[in-house]
Amino acid sequence: MVLGVLAVVAIVGVIIGAIALVVRGGRSGFDWTPRSLVRIYLYIASLAGIVVLVVGLSSVLNAGFAAAFGDSFVYGDSSLITPVPACAPTTDPNVKCVPDTSQDFTQQRLRENARRRADDLIRGVTFTVFGALFWGAHWMARRGVIGGGETSSGLRRGYLMLGTVVFGLTTVVLLPTGIYQALSYLILPADPGVYRPGVSDSLAGGLVTLPVWLIYLWLVVRDLRAESGGRRFYRAEPPPDAPSGVGAPNRPSPSEFRRGADAVPPGAPRSPGERP
Repeated sequence: MVLGVLAVVAIVGVIIGAIALVVRGGRSGFDWTPRSLVRIYLYIASLAGIVVLVVGLSSVLNAGFAAAFGDSFVYGDSSLITPVPACAPTTDPNVKCVPDTSQDFTQQRLRENARRRADDLIRGVTFTVFGALFWGAHWMARRGVIGGGETSSGLRRGYLMLGTVVFGLTTVVLLPTGIYQALSYLILPADPGVYRPGVSDSLAGGLVTLPVWLIYLWLVVRDLRAESGGRRFYRAEPPPDAPSGVGAPNRPSPSEFRRGADAVPPGAPRSPGERP
């Protein structure tokens, strides 16, 4: 469920981001150079690595919940479903009978849940390790190729906004669903013959995507504050008015200008016949 919700939201977000990028490129002339294409790839791959990491952590948390609270809490409980009692074959068509060779449905469900728990653990460890390595490699590549000036670029802001939208919507969908399923399992009484669904991937997925969404949201807010702080404008005070005096302003006379032009620094040779 986590992978499905993340995939749908991520595909919609990438489509919207691509449309916005094309429209922006048509207006401001986006540079489709190989360096720009590499930057786009690094950001998309980084987001894909985080998605894989989230799926792996959700599976590991599912296995942990199953080990702590029981397999039925995570994968559902069908042990209370009462099968039709076994009886001897009869010729009466109105009597429903199960052959004597019928298997124990309760034990079968327990074995299936135990296998699902082991499968979640293996898948979780694999996805977590691969997602962490994949994201780490592309994060280092971003630092080496893009540099430090990328923090204020529009592509980075789009990447952070896309991650905020993807993990925010996924959290809104999964976390309330998981909490509802957990409360329903713990509070409502178990009735014979009624299947009780477990929290499955909803609760674990919502708990994992919540901190990821908060991290992306914090990065977006931090960059916006830094950008607004760098572009803060201050109102300049007008220059003081010149004092108004009576008559014409005091200006140097032409003789003073001439005297200043003819001034000779001390120690300089004078022309013949010039009075000291």
